[in-house]
Amino acid sequence: MDLAYRENAREQALVRLAKGFLFIPVCITLLGAVLAFAAFLIDDLQLLTGVFDFFGYSSISIDGARSVLSTIAGAMMSVISLVYSLTLVVFTLAAGNISARLLETFASNRTTQITIGLLGATFLYSMLVLFGVDDTKDLRFSVILSIILASSSFFWLVYFVNDVAGRIRVDAEIGRIHAALRSSIDELLAHEPREKPNDREEIPDLPVCTFKAARSGYITFIDSERLIDIAKSLDGFIEVSVIPGTYVIEGMPIAKVRTEAQDPDLKPLNGTFKIEKARAPEGDIQFSVHLMVEIALRALSPGVNDSYTAISAIDHLSASAARILQRGAPSSLITDDDETPRLWLTILEVHDLLDTAISPLRQASRGNILVLDHLICALEKASLVCRKEHLHLVSRQLFNIAQDAVFSIESRPDRHQIARRLWTARNTLRIQAEAR
Repeated sequence: MDLAYRENAREQALVRLAKGFLFIPVCITLLGAVLAFAAFLIDDLQLLTGVFDFFGYSSISIDGARSVLSTIAGAMMSVISLVYSLTLVVFTLAAGNISARLLETFASNRTTQITIGLLGATFLYSMLVLFGVDDTKDLRFSVILSIILASSSFFWLVYFVNDVAGRIRVDAEIGRIHAALRSSIDELLAHEPREKPNDREEIPDLPVCTFKAARSGYITFIDSERLIDIAKSLDGFIEVSVIPGTYVIEGMPIAKVRTEAQDPDLKPLNGTFKIEKARAPEGDIQFSVHLMVEIALRALSPGVNDSYTAISAIDHLSASAARILQRGAPSSLITDDDETPRLWLTILEVHDLLDTAISPLRQASRGNILVLDHLICALEKASLVCRKEHLHLVSRQLFNIAQDAVFSIESRPDRHQIARRLWTARNTLRIQAEAR
């Protein structure tokens, strides 16, 4: 299955392993050692001697080879230090000016990981070849390859600086967050059937055993495939009552096991729920929503007062919310290969997602007519594409904005402006409801 909280544990572990500045940079760096031994082998077998002679590259002195290799190795160490320093500066700027939670996504930036790995590979290659230089070896290919690696590192460094310059622009980062949120929503909706009103009737009426959290923390992963296997082994049904991103307390009930078995062994369930100290974006739609809302709230704070950054966040949030309003939530009921109901996964409700995205912005923009006007306009646009059964959710958000405006807006022209915008939005909702 495509949702991160429905993948198996091995795939989830690989996703986590690829984060940060350790695994991928180390793997790329080790490739430098492999290239060094491969270059030694090619030089020892003299596989490219004819090519070098054809281009007039007859030999290279030992001192010349050592000079080139030592220069490249020293330069790579200096540039690696520069890359780490620049990355830390970007982290500081992003945490202070955009959002501290962005560090999670910054640490997973493939460009930075590849940059560190490529520079490390070039350094390690140069050091190993430099160690192998002696009077008895012809190292023409090894030296040429070190120059190629150094040149590649330079051009990739230029690309890295360009990427870093783009990532500290708040509008560009909001766009990246929206893309990640849109991808999560598309995965949620792509292959799953829509929730049906009678889905809960499929839950079997069997004796219930409660499974409790082993420790406190955030639910970051739920292995649904293993849960289905456990339910089949018990000839029962498992009902999960939490979603990824939920903070649970040790001893808190997080699942119900329905089975006729006497004293069922619930220990295998411990491996199906991954509890961490911090939330993770994989499989947690609310993480990206909260991140976007945090950027907008920071922009609306008196110390920043950047209305247009908040407007940009509202635009992208409305586009993400409209995606779910177009289709609705997927079914929480999961069956096995024999179409027997085995698992119930709690899914974030549409109205909860809309409240999470809109309510904090409505509360923070009460005195900001520019942002409030744009928020109403964004809801109106979302109503143009949402399903008929969800129009009342948009209408409720507009009603809440109108209630706040009555008490928070004192200027008569501003009240008229918001009233006109609300009337237009409600009229659009009425037309959409009649047309469907």
